Amino acid sequence: MDYIIKGQPMICSSHEAEKRRYRKIVGKYGHIYLYAIQPNPADNIYVSGSSDDISKGFGGRTLSFTLEDGTIEKLNAPWHTNSGDLFNHTGIDLRGKHLTFVVVSKERKTIQTERGYTTKMVDVLYEDDTPIIGKFERGEIIAQKIADELQQAVYCYIESQGGSSNGLREPKIKDSSK
Repeated sequence: MDYIIKGQPMICSSHEAEKRRYRKIVGKYGHIYLYAIQPNPADNIYVSGSSDDISKGFGGRTLSFTLEDGTIEKLNAPWHTNSGDLFNHTGIDLRGKHLTFVVVSKERKTIQTERGYTTKMVDVLYEDDTPIIGKFERGEIIAQKIADELQQAVYCYIESQGGSSNGLREPKIKDSSK
C-alpha cells in the first residue's frame, strides 16, 4: 500500500492564533503564557515577547487573544512556543496534547501529479486512520521502533498543525543474530 502526501494550504499564523479561546498563566519569569482551550492545546501556545528590539514575534505585531472569560489579552510581538517551554516555566504539562498524523514506509519517491511534484510513501508499514492526540515526537517514536524491529531504515512522514516533516530513521538497536 502507498500513501501520497497531499499539498497543504497556506495558513495565516496570526489568524490561527487569534481565532481561538485561551487560558492565561504567568510564568516563573513574568512572561504571559496562553494556551488554547481545545483537545490539542499544545498546538497553540503563545508567550509574551521580549522587551528588546531584536526578538519580536509575529514581526512585532500586537495580537488580540480571547481568554476563556471572554476578555481580550493583547500581546505585543508574542512568540508561538512549545509544550516543553510551557511546562518548564509554568508546570502545566500539555506535552501529550499535540495533534499529529503519521505514516511510516519502506521507501519514498517523488512523483509528478497534475498539480506538480509531491511525495509518495511506498510500501506503507504504519498509517494513522485519523490524526491522533499525543506527544509531538509520537511519529519519530513509532518509526524508530519499526526501524529497530525490521533492522532497516524507514521513512517517517509527520503532519501537524504547524507543518510537516519527512525523514529517514535508521535502526539504533543492532540485532547481532542477523
